Amino acid sequence: MRTNTTITTLAIAFGLLLSSSGCNHGLLKNSGSEGVIEYTMSFPEMDPNGLMADMLPEKSFLSFNRDHQSLDLSAGMGVFKTSMVVNTPGQVVDYHMSIMGKSLVAELRRRDMIHLNKTPPTIAVIQTLARDTIAGLPCKQAYLIYEGLDMPEAEVWYTEAIPMESPNWYGPFNDIPGVMMRYELVHHNIRMRFEARSVKLGPVDQVKFATRTDYQKVSPEVLYQQLDEVLGTFSN
Repeated sequence: MRTNTTITTLAIAFGLLLSSSGCNHGLLKNSGSEGVIEYTMSFPEMDPNGLMADMLPEKSFLSFNRDHQSLDLSAGMGVFKTSMVVNTPGQVVDYHMSIMGKSLVAELRRRDMIHLNKTPPTIAVIQTLARDTIAGLPCKQAYLIYEGLDMPEAEVWYTEAIPMESPNWYGPFNDIPGVMMRYELVHHNIRMRFEARSVKLGPVDQVKFATRTDYQKVSPEVLYQQLDEVLGTFSN
């Protein structure tokens, strides 16, 4: 009788443990609607001993709430800075660029993002059974297959533990349903690798998601030209 009681007690305790650990992600989804993700950045195709190696960014930050994002990075020891402010309900991205005292901002719609991310259309997304924990969050693996036969498939890792509405609508990973945690992309002929290092949940200053009023408004075409000139320095 005592043995049965002990087994029952252990079973109840184990069940409580499972239910409490299972609730962790639910609590994250309820309380994690705002925060900041820090990514480490690397450049797989760049010469680490090249002349421009020390000017490349080492990290970037994604501030977020349910409907907005702000992806910020700086390079050249702060000389070059960009900030992409994403307004999901409005389906618009305000792309800020600052270099040597010149600050520009352009309003980009979905049709404009094609010129920013020159990745061919995705024809299939293959979900795998692989799982990993990145920056403390459970992540899933997927592969993106592209139309171009010379374009290799892209491996990505993402998490569904952060509640964000259509987190990738504006970029090359719009078919991925969660927040990107480990991925690569090519921007102006530069291959960049991002991996989440930390996730800090908590209130984010709403100023982060507003257009910088001290930036000069320009057309998308002018912004692309300026980006080509600056990023061409790193890729050459």
